[in-house]
Amino acid sequence: MDHSIGAVARLAGVSVKTVRHYSDLGLLTSRRTTAGHRRYDATAVARVELIRTLRALGLDLETVRAVLERERTLADVLAAHADALAVQIRTLQAQHAVVSVANHSTPEELIHMTAHFEEARRMLIADFLTDTLGNDPALAAARQNLTPVLAPDAEPRQVEAWLELAELASAEDFRASVRRLAAGWRVLAGDDPLRVAPELRAQLIELRRTADPRWHRYVELVAVVNGWAPPSRVAG
Repeated sequence: MDHSIGAVARLAGVSVKTVRHYSDLGLLTSRRTTAGHRRYDATAVARVELIRTLRALGLDLETVRAVLERERTLADVLAAHADALAVQIRTLQAQHAVVSVANHSTPEELIHMTAHFEEARRMLIADFLTDTLGNDPALAAARQNLTPVLAPDAEPRQVEAWLELAELASAEDFRASVRRLAAGWRVLAGDDPLRVAPELRAQLIELRRTADPRWHRYVELVAVVNGWAPPSRVAG
């Protein structure tokens, strides 16, 4: 049974203007009566409802057209769209976390904070660890334990910890103190700083105890960012 444009609009729950727009784009097919009026077949209502649903989910008209013309399956389109939405969600979560941390900042502080956030995500921590620990296999385990990995859905407190880590990693005097600590690890541990001979453990504990106070803070911040239990001050 044929439908008028008004009937299609009413049955699909949209405006006549919307049906006309979809028709003009070629998403709906119709025939003209001798009087020039559009007439739609029985599938038109279902097509309008599908178009409206896909558009509400955020799909663009070209993708909708591909689904309607069976150039792409609905399952493939929705899977790809779900992946794209997941990326957007992670981006928004990260932005929300930064904004939550910076909501009382001055414009200058916000610019500084955002710059550090982006820099730290890309390379700052890796550069800091390479500079202080090098690529010595003996310190590979220590390097792994000292690497913060900020989750895409990080909480504001984790972003705040990351930003503080970026500040620490940028301080040359702090880098120098960590280089001295790493040198002590090599001497005491020989191969792996996490497997220290019993007779040398006291010396290692003393070395850590007298380390730059910012070192303990760095380890605590890594635990916050990574969602680990707070480290003990002795174990550092």
